[in-house]
Amino acid sequence: MTDKTGAPEILADGDPSDRANYPQNVAVSWPNRQTVEFVRQTNCRSIAEIGIFKGHTSLEFARFLNGQGELHLYDYDDRVRHVADSLGRAGFSNVRPFGCSYKLLDSYNWSLAKTIETHDRPIYDYMFIDGAHSWAVDALTTFLADRLLVVGGYVDFDDYEWSFEVSPSLNPAVFPLTAKLYTAEQIAAQQVKMIVNLIVRRDPRYREIVPNKIFQKIA
Repeated sequence: MTDKTGAPEILADGDPSDRANYPQNVAVSWPNRQTVEFVRQTNCRSIAEIGIFKGHTSLEFARFLNGQGELHLYDYDDRVRHVADSLGRAGFSNVRPFGCSYKLLDSYNWSLAKTIETHDRPIYDYMFIDGAHSWAVDALTTFLADRLLVVGGYVDFDDYEWSFEVSPSLNPAVFPLTAKLYTAEQIAAQQVKMIVNLIVRRDPRYREIVPNKIFQKIA
């Protein structure tokens, strides 16, 4: 899992610093077991992981594919290159990195747009969205994912009930920048839930497979 806001830290003088310094303990250090267990029941061969952190789930995706198809990684450039290189050294040559910079308004959404630009049809069987967890970033991510997901494919959302307010690392009392970036309503809101409920559940082209998490595109 990558950082939850995709925002820079603000120094005392108000200038943005490198986003690589964003709190690292907002990220887990193990694969998403529910995702891994589900994908093993499928025949998916083209997987996109959006938000990878250190690649724990990426490794499980690569093991599942076992050299077949492709695994595409979307996150900051240094992260995707490091994980892709590590997986390559482990013998997985079917992994491709799609990195973005640490610029304030850059994100994996730009990389997804470039992927759409270079393909005239959907290409992914499975898309795992575990990135910013904010409406500002991942509402657009969900729209772009729909353009890249084949009919019959799956979109998988992590952390349905997560919010900045309950985060031990990003609640405003611990990380004051959160209060500079979001309103009190937005800090309390479960923004992944908003994306799922307002965008995906209202789309008749999707059916819910795993409650609050995995949806299949049926048309």
